[in-house]
Amino acid sequence: MTILLLGLLACGSGDLLSRPLPDGFVPATDDTGPVDDTGPIDDTGPAYGGGFIGSPCASDADCDYDGGICLLDGFPNGSCSMECDRYCPDADGFPTTFCVERGEFPDDAPLVEGGCLSRCDLGLFPETGCRDGYGCVVTTRANEPETQTYACLPDRPSDLTDCHVELAARGVAFEPTVIAPESPSTHPDLTCFIEDPVYVRSPVHDVDLLYYDGTETERVLAACDMAHALTDTIDDVAPYGVTALRHIGTYNCRVISGTDTLSRHAFADAIDIYGFDFSDGTQYTLVDDWEHDTSSPQGPGARFLYDAAYRWHDDYIWTIILTPNYNSAHDNHFHVDLTPGSDYIGATGPWFIGPAPYDD
Repeated sequence: MTILLLGLLACGSGDLLSRPLPDGFVPATDDTGPVDDTGPIDDTGPAYGGGFIGSPCASDADCDYDGGICLLDGFPNGSCSMECDRYCPDADGFPTTFCVERGEFPDDAPLVEGGCLSRCDLGLFPETGCRDGYGCVVTTRANEPETQTYACLPDRPSDLTDCHVELAARGVAFEPTVIAPESPSTHPDLTCFIEDPVYVRSPVHDVDLLYYDGTETERVLAACDMAHALTDTIDDVAPYGVTALRHIGTYNCRVISGTDTLSRHAFADAIDIYGFDFSDGTQYTLVDDWEHDTSSPQGPGARFLYDAAYRWHDDYIWTIILTPNYNSAHDNHFHVDLTPGSDYIGATGPWFIGPAPYDD
C-alpha cells in the first residue's frame, strides 16, 4: 500500500527506552548537549544587573571579572567585554556569551583577535533578545569563520525572523542560533538543515521539558516552526493538569532506518513524546498506558493519550502523528512532526486514520 511511504516511517530505528533497543539504534541528539561555548544559564540570576559580559558599564571597574573591559565608543550605555581568541566564559544569570570577530568592533577598541559579547536571549529580553540599543545579529566567531550565531551588537537592525518574533510574543524563552548544515555519516550525499533553529528553554508556559527518565532538559533544539507546534501541544495539555512533557529527542541528522530518506528529526521539526506528568503526581506514558488497536480505550491514561493525539490532529498542530499502533518501533512514544503537505495520524490499527498524505 503505497500510502505507507518511507517518509511516514519518520522515527525509523525505534526511539527507546523501556524496551530493548534495536541493533544499531541511535537516539536523537543535540537537544540537551552543551552550547557552543560553556554552561547553562540560571534564569533566577541578576541578568544584566551587574558586571558581567554584556552588562552596561561606565568604566573597566564596572566589569568585575578577570580581563574585564568596558567598551564605550559606539556601545550605548557601555558594554562589558574582554579579549578572546575563540571562546568566552559564561556566568549564571547572564546570557550565554560569544567571542565575536574583531571586525565587528571599532578600530580603537582595545581588542586584538576578538571580543566577548552576549548572545541574544529571548527569555531574559523577551521583545528583542538584547538590551536597548543593541540588535540581535548573526555574527561570526573569532578565528572560526565557519561558526556563526546570534549576538547583541550595538546600533544594528535585528536579524530575527517573523517566526522568532512571534515565538517571543507568546512568552516562550529561547535562544536563536545558527546550525550549519551537515550530512549523516551513512549518507554523505544528503543534507540535514534546520530552518530558523532555536534552543527552546524549559519550562514552556510553566510546563517542564523532561527527558524520558525524568532528567531535566534545560533546552531543546528545534526549528522555529516546531517550537511553535511544541508550544501549541503544551497549551493543549496544560489545562488537564500537565506539569511536565517527557520526550526522547528532537534533532538528529540521520536517515529513516533501512532507507535512504532523511528522518524529519534531521530537520528538527519532529519530537518524540514519551509521556506526561500531572500536578497530582500521576504520570501517563505511552509504554505503560497506551491501549493497542482500539478506538475506545478504557483506562484513564489511555483515554488521555488517545484523545490528545486526536486533538493535535484535528487542530493540525502536527502534520504527522505516529503512535504505538503504527509499528513496534513506536511502542513507547508518539512521533510527531511537521512533514510539509501531510495530514496523517497512525493511531488505531495497522494502517491509518485521516487523509492520505500522498496522492498515490
